[in-house]
Amino acid sequence: MFSEAEQNQLHSFLNEVEETDTEPKKQNKSRKRIEKKKPYSRKETDTKSPGRARKAAHELLSEDQKKANHIASEQKRRANIKIGFDQLVASVPSLDDHHRSESLILQKSVNYIRQLIEDKSNLQEKVRELQLALGETPDDDNSSDDE
Repeated sequence: MFSEAEQNQLHSFLNEVEETDTEPKKQNKSRKRIEKKKPYSRKETDTKSPGRARKAAHELLSEDQKKANHIASEQKRRANIKIGFDQLVASVPSLDDHHRSESLILQKSVNYIRQLIEDKSNLQEKVRELQLALGETPDDDNSSDDE
């Protein structure tokens, strides 16, 4: 997410903020309450251990920014699900644009896949029969059969 130079710049900024922070401890009660809720301390983010350096920038997000990010992520997830259902509607012959019930789309998709598996099995059996009729040895190299 951040380059090493950006991470170093962020760490030096955070160190400067800590050094210049001269507020009396009595005024930091709300700050301490927030820090207790964090799953890791500032000291952990200052180390150069992999995976922790990225979380320092996450701490800098305001609650409004975190909420906006969550909302955007949820909208993206829903859009991806909708795209998936649209692709199923386009791929399954028994569905059309009027079928918008997700459960119906899933049921008909499962039935269509089962029918395709059955058709494949029948075609493989027919190939074996034709190979035997021609006097050839049937290919038993069907490791991807039906499953």
